[in-house]
Amino acid sequence: MPDPVRMCLRCHRITDTPVLIQEIHSASGPGWNVYACPDCAPHLPPAPDPLEELEAARRHRPAKEERRMP
Repeated sequence: MPDPVRMCLRCHRITDTPVLIQEIHSASGPGWNVYACPDCAPHLPPAPDPLEELEAARRHRPAKEERRMP
């Protein structure tokens, strides 16, 4: 089986040594992965943690009684 070939997120070149940068999750279907070449990978910020994002959204959500319409 051949090695995977992916396009780098940063320089847009094709690389046969892709580095997984981020897993994009989707509520309405399959997600996808984002890759970079080994030279660009250190220059990209770390991916956000989806569980931390959910917790932050929950904390900023109004309480149930505040969401009711008058």
